[in-house]
Amino acid sequence: MPIPGVYQKVAEGQQRKIGTVENPKKFKGQDFNSIRDLCISRKQLFEDDVFPANLYSIGQHLLSQDKLLSIKWKRPTELQRDARFLVDGASLFDIMQGEIGDCWVLSVVGALTLHRKFLENVVPKDQEFTNKYAGIFHFRFWQYGEWVDVVVDDRLPMLNGNYLSVQPRVSNEFWPSLLEKAYAKLRGSYQNLHWGFISEAMVDFTGGVQMDFNLTKPPPDLRDIVLAAARSGSLMGGTTPGDLHTGNIELQNGLVQGHAYTVTDGTQIEYNNRLEDIVRVWNPWGQGEWNGRWSDGASQWDRVRPEIRKKLNVDRNDGEFWMSCPDFMQYFGQVNICDQSPTFLDFGNPQHVWETTSYYNQWVRGSTAGGCSSADDMWKNPQYMINVPESQGPKRGYNVTVALMQSLSNERKYSPPWLPIGFAFCKVVAKGVKNGTQQKYSRQQVTDTINSGLERGREVTRSFMAPPGIYVILPFTQNKGQESEFLLRIFMKTPQIAENPAPDSSPSERKRALRSSSSSSQSENSKKVQRNGDQAPLSPTDPPLSDFGSRLSLNMQNPKAVLKRYQDGNYENIFARYANQTLELYAEHLQMLLNDVVITDQTFVADKAEFSLDSCRGILMLMDLNANGRLSLNEFGRLWKRLNMCKDLFRTLDVAQTGLLDGFGLARAVQEAGLIVSDAVLNIMILRYANYTQKLSFADFVCCMIRLETVTKVFQNLTKDGAGVYLSAEEWMQIIMSS
Repeated sequence: MPIPGVYQKVAEGQQRKIGTVENPKKFKGQDFNSIRDLCISRKQLFEDDVFPANLYSIGQHLLSQDKLLSIKWKRPTELQRDARFLVDGASLFDIMQGEIGDCWVLSVVGALTLHRKFLENVVPKDQEFTNKYAGIFHFRFWQYGEWVDVVVDDRLPMLNGNYLSVQPRVSNEFWPSLLEKAYAKLRGSYQNLHWGFISEAMVDFTGGVQMDFNLTKPPPDLRDIVLAAARSGSLMGGTTPGDLHTGNIELQNGLVQGHAYTVTDGTQIEYNNRLEDIVRVWNPWGQGEWNGRWSDGASQWDRVRPEIRKKLNVDRNDGEFWMSCPDFMQYFGQVNICDQSPTFLDFGNPQHVWETTSYYNQWVRGSTAGGCSSADDMWKNPQYMINVPESQGPKRGYNVTVALMQSLSNERKYSPPWLPIGFAFCKVVAKGVKNGTQQKYSRQQVTDTINSGLERGREVTRSFMAPPGIYVILPFTQNKGQESEFLLRIFMKTPQIAENPAPDSSPSERKRALRSSSSSSQSENSKKVQRNGDQAPLSPTDPPLSDFGSRLSLNMQNPKAVLKRYQDGNYENIFARYANQTLELYAEHLQMLLNDVVITDQTFVADKAEFSLDSCRGILMLMDLNANGRLSLNEFGRLWKRLNMCKDLFRTLDVAQTGLLDGFGLARAVQEAGLIVSDAVLNIMILRYANYTQKLSFADFVCCMIRLETVTKVFQNLTKDGAGVYLSAEEWMQIIMSS
């Protein structure tokens, strides 16, 4: 029997160690070593039936029908007698973009080659065309919080004798083509690589945090951020203005419209008795360069010291060029920076260590999907608290970065792709709380709010210079009731100083040095016009500010203190009327009592929702201290207090007197009862006890609240450290079957 979804999610949480770089999750369940060993034992080459060599893997709309039918699939060993996976290491100069407009991918792949710390995570070393060759290769990518290992066979699509996809500059080096194929498999097809977002590729290839900066409205500290990014070894890329409709037109200045480039370096150079900032950029086409100031052979190089000119200026049409920072700001629309943590926000020297906390959750209709149409609705969304200590205040610069990613399935689920999402970053008045608490806060506690605004994109990321204090993060969708899973990552700066490893001596630098010593230059190829490429990332909306709330400290109550208010002596007479001759209540007696005595007020009547016999059996088991299947007077007294509490809460929260309570009301009731639950548990309570409209009758509400209190006490009694409970199979079965 399949495992129910609730239990499956718990099991997935227990298995989070799968999905690391060292132990990646097997994409589609395909294990590289097992498949390779099987193919070797059978003396056959791997043929991937998950990503087959046919039109399904290409995509039906990438090319015209006649071109699609002309595609042939060839293995590298069929194309080159001396096929190699790597030749003198991986370098950006190994890459030349093919027919597919995936410069947004290749610009990131080029950036990877400059930083071994990223490249080795993506490209495993245990593969070649000689030892253990079986026509199978594998690569690792980060997807929604975990690393996945993607295997591919080495059959590559060829169109009229040319590579359909990326083509190697060195004819017998095939790592770029195979890496691109693995990413196409991860994304569903080669067609899905045709136009995209450099921001997504950066995160997929690093598992890091990415920030994009609009160069038409650059932040005042952008120069400091870029310099810190270069110093920390972050990936950097830039996108020129343009979109799918304008296409990739090559402009007179040599830049390509709507195209993604890799930023490979930045420096200051002495020029005309002053210092000038220049930046080095690479075109994934492998050719086609900027022809303005500081370009290859530009007159500015004549006024630079010969040794500097020899080191930096490579006059060769290889796609890499220098340009001044003002020109870069003028002709590029956006710059993207990515690293495993936002160290590029550290302007000072040395850099600090950033701690990362990840939360998996979901917006559920009627429970935690509050939307953002009003401040009240916004506070019905999930809440996440952080504490910024005095030692990490705004004098230390940016100290908090928040990245909100929605479920990857939303890209294909919605048209246009993705839900509009965002989050609120709120400072609240609260004392004596720790990071990670499930305590809920209200709008009235807010003293300041920054709203990220809504973006229709996979991930929304913002950084803050947060003064010391308690903050609540509220992820939201555009509309109330919109459902989706999401991943929230919070990066916080610590006082700890990061170690600065020696910079990589990357193959790209070595090959660049070899080219700089050569005086030969490549002839200019014909201009590319109307070539498809990639789409510039969406620009964020201007962030609106929500209302500032008044200061109010939250008074969380103890469950015992709450119940004490509901003691009364009436229960003894009621018990005597319905108990049997031995003064005990069985489930049948309890059902009659509850429906006759409790379900009398019209406030609690909705659709004839009485206490069922099954519900009463469940309540009895939870209140039965003697485990004999019946309630004594003392046990019934404990139940009576809880019934009074539930009646009071239900009357208070069912303002419209509908006889039903929605998920937001349930969340408030749980809080008023002095209990604390996560959003995930709240969602499960809705699924378990609510009707099809996501609302609870009074009878369902009573069952839910009593069970919640009981299981909370069970955990507190079983655990010693508040962190975990270890049960035998027998103990687990007894608890589950009795609850």
